Amino acid sequence: MKFFNLSVAAVLQLAIAIGIVHAASAPDNSVPGLIISHIVPVGEYNMTYWVDAPGIGTVAARALDARACGTNDVSCSGSHLASTDICRQLINNLNTGTSIGNSPRSICLGQSNNQCCVSWSGAVGTMPESNLFNAANKIFATCWSPTNGSGLARNVILNNICVTECLSNRPNGCS
Repeated sequence: MKFFNLSVAAVLQLAIAIGIVHAASAPDNSVPGLIISHIVPVGEYNMTYWVDAPGIGTVAARALDARACGTNDVSCSGSHLASTDICRQLINNLNTGTSIGNSPRSICLGQSNNQCCVSWSGAVGTMPESNLFNAANKIFATCWSPTNGSGLARNVILNNICVTECLSNRPNGCS
């Protein structure tokens, strides 16, 4: 029995070729510092994966400090509000076990002004999407009203790196 050892890029290219994943036709320059990596249809919405734009350079995340990191300290915001229903769908889709590559910095569900995005402050390497679930769920439980919300969690551990994780209507601005 032979097993295939395919890279994430090869699997993504195969998924695009058979129509499971849709490649972005061109970079979306409406988000400073980010471009679309790929888009996956999820029900009536698209899940969009954003990566650092070429030439921008990745933001280095800080080293893990066991005394502070892992607390997922939540702060709510009154700006960049995202829909409760779409954010709930996004969070549920994060818990599927799908692996994300080295460069994504945010994942959005929805379209243009009607979207919810989970984003993080620095490059963390390849990891399961489910690593984003706990902090996103805590932000949602703390900051969302019946219609919308926005917030962030500091001191989140993603792939053994300490970052800030945000949940809002935009793919960038998480610091």
